[in-house]
Amino acid sequence: MICWPYFPDQQVNSRFMGEVLRLGLDMKDVYDRKFMEKMVNVLMVERREEIVKSTNKMAKLAKKSMSDGGSSSCNLDRMMENIRLMSV
Repeated sequence: MICWPYFPDQQVNSRFMGEVLRLGLDMKDVYDRKFMEKMVNVLMVERREEIVKSTNKMAKLAKKSMSDGGSSSCNLDRMMENIRLMSV
């Protein structure tokens, strides 16, 4: 993912995607054609293996959290129970 932040909150998200999750590249402040070409090359050639590895890791974590007993599944169940209790 090539992250091109525009609003202030997007700058934090862009840096998080690139530096913490290792799922993309942060465009920072330069936006010309040559720089964009370089970013695409880095993403698709130089860091391809790293990006694929990070993406696979995130996919496994997402599947685990959505499975029965996973964090997302439990949170959804809790939310539904809270809604039921409020309607009684």
